[in-house]
Amino acid sequence: MVKLGNKLVCAALLSSYCFNNQEAFSQNKSRSEDLPNVLCIVCEDISPYLGCYGDVNARTPNLDRLAESSVRYTNMHTTVGVSSPSRFALITGMYPSSCGANFMRTMGNSEKYMPEGIRPYEVVTPPEVKCYSEFMRRAGYYCVNGPKTDYQFKAPESAWDECGGDGVHWKNRPEGKPFFAIFNLGVTHESQLWERADKPLAVNPDSLSVPEYLPDTPTVRRDLAIMYSNIYEMDCQVGSLIEEVKEAGLLDNTIIIWYSDNGGPIPRGKREIYISGTRVPFMLRYPDGYRAGDVEDRLCMFVDIPATIMSLVGLKPPKYMHGKPFAGKFEKKERKVVYAARDRMDACTDKQAAVFDGRYHLIHNYMPEKPDFLDNEYQNNLPTIGEMKRLYSEGKLKPAQAKWFTSPRPDIELYDILSDPYELENLAGQEKYADIQARLDKEYRKWMRKYNSAWFIPEIESFRSFYPDGIQRTTANPEIEVRKHFVKISSATEGASIVYRIKGVEKGKCPETWHLYSGPLHLPDGSILEAKAVRIGFRDSETVSKEI
Repeated sequence: MVKLGNKLVCAALLSSYCFNNQEAFSQNKSRSEDLPNVLCIVCEDISPYLGCYGDVNARTPNLDRLAESSVRYTNMHTTVGVSSPSRFALITGMYPSSCGANFMRTMGNSEKYMPEGIRPYEVVTPPEVKCYSEFMRRAGYYCVNGPKTDYQFKAPESAWDECGGDGVHWKNRPEGKPFFAIFNLGVTHESQLWERADKPLAVNPDSLSVPEYLPDTPTVRRDLAIMYSNIYEMDCQVGSLIEEVKEAGLLDNTIIIWYSDNGGPIPRGKREIYISGTRVPFMLRYPDGYRAGDVEDRLCMFVDIPATIMSLVGLKPPKYMHGKPFAGKFEKKERKVVYAARDRMDACTDKQAAVFDGRYHLIHNYMPEKPDFLDNEYQNNLPTIGEMKRLYSEGKLKPAQAKWFTSPRPDIELYDILSDPYELENLAGQEKYADIQARLDKEYRKWMRKYNSAWFIPEIESFRSFYPDGIQRTTANPEIEVRKHFVKISSATEGASIVYRIKGVEKGKCPETWHLYSGPLHLPDGSILEAKAVRIGFRDSETVSKEI
């Protein structure tokens, strides 16, 4: 058993040589076996709608049991209340607002939602930035992700041993190799509120409590019941994933982390900068039972998660990461505040940024002429949205419900979450709260100066900086140098990573997995090496082959 809780982390004994040299590390089987496995289970679009978080509407037996053996975090926050920018933070440890990655979204089926002059594009990160899973691979982990990435860039081959759809699993790893696995569960995604509307309900709509900011109508209750039913289905899937680890006899050597990618799918949740859109549930289970059942109220952010996972297995996070570990060998002191920002959401654009200290929430509105509600084509599929729009036009919404549609908004908003959890009473400008507002505004401006000089740049300018002359840059082809069967591979592109695979003597035999290159290789006669260079936001290089 790996004594993570008591910080007797065997993995921390790894030398810097082994961390930087995959070949040397992988040859030392005993050290590899000392590393704990890491299983991350990520659901979509839920706020803390769980029994273990006090939600009486929820049926979540598996997650409630997980909470009993985990540290349950009550103040985990996304950097933005929507998936793609959040997932950028989750894979890089960087604020998406600092890198031109805060728009929803830049790739995939997004062209019809983009401003004029922009087509779907990949965000280009600074050259030193990697998917943090690449550091896990260097340390000896077999890394898998399935099925969703949605990082604002195509996942480079250097990031994962396996990534994608069916069949991706930690069970495919070589014998004795530790795994780092992320499974993304989509059943709670916003879209499933209408796509699963005909499924049997796991909860009774009439038994639910309705938040003050939603009208209490049969339509709203029906959507809430579907949401909680989807959460119940997700809970069952979580139970199955944990059971697989248990059946394999690995539970006592596996860190389990569970969280949602952003706030819930109902109005004032997903896409919002209010706490209802940014606060998410997060649980961390140590394999030795450390802090089992504890509740942790410290402020944490998504940018902290990559650094924390590295810290938990004894790896020092890279200095470029904006996030800081909140657990593990390299744990840092607690944050004073957390931050969030909102930009384009599909075809609709708003400009908001916020700072939160655990009680008081300060929001800056840079487009105050707009309401909080963005008339988003995708979101409009939800029956509750149509219901609320109709009731608003008829003047039948209560003030707490109509606030979402009201414009103009104040330039600055300030809320006391303790006394006003739904953020309905704006305290900004009141003399009683002047010192609090000034203190938070100082923290906000420090964050803006340090990290967000690019945040006010129009998206089309970001696009042009990523794609000079409208053309995506291509990673330079790898150069292969052979000296007495030792092979060195490099690329002229700054920040490029190299992946390779080897064809054996038997003609046509070629493993599908690209291995991460991190040091010279020793290959036997007759081997055929294939290599390519990759960089986040760039096109991959050509695949280069060389017979040894």
